[in-house]
Amino acid sequence: MRRNFWPIFIIIILVLLGASLAGGYAPQKDSASYIRTEHRAIIDHWLTRRPDLRLATDADTNQDGLAQTRKEKGKNYHPYYAVGDFNGDGKEDFAVALINKHKRQWKFAIAVFNGPIGTKSASSFFDEKSDLSDGGFWVGSVGKGNRLIAGTFESDDCIILQPRRGGYVWKNCLGD
Repeated sequence: MRRNFWPIFIIIILVLLGASLAGGYAPQKDSASYIRTEHRAIIDHWLTRRPDLRLATDADTNQDGLAQTRKEKGKNYHPYYAVGDFNGDGKEDFAVALINKHKRQWKFAIAVFNGPIGTKSASSFFDEKSDLSDGGFWVGSVGKGNRLIAGTFESDDCIILQPRRGGYVWKNCLGD
């Protein structure tokens, strides 16, 4: 006896389609699920104009250094995302590290978004010549406030993002 599987196949397709349209399938978490929703919306909008860039992930860094840093800073530490008042204006800012998909050397980029932040915010600072392959970001108290610090894990080799004339400049941590 021959069976006709088409009705069963069509029912399965309709059930899957209905579940999908009803929200029954949750999208898989991507590697940047730790970024706050409002920040992720800004980054996604900003990246539409920069298809050569993607968010940096834990896989882009030194895994041993990251593991050690997470022991010290906590398991929720993410090396390529930081939130704080970097320019001292009393509003929350955030920074992300990005990867240029077309570069092999100096592939990291850093984008800082100053608050108040809206979905169509432009970056306040963008630097495409960074090397965070052995390190990441953290927020530290420097001078008059919190600053974005970037550097190598387990090292004094770091740089501080200093506000200057409405923008930012990098300053060596060990410099004057």
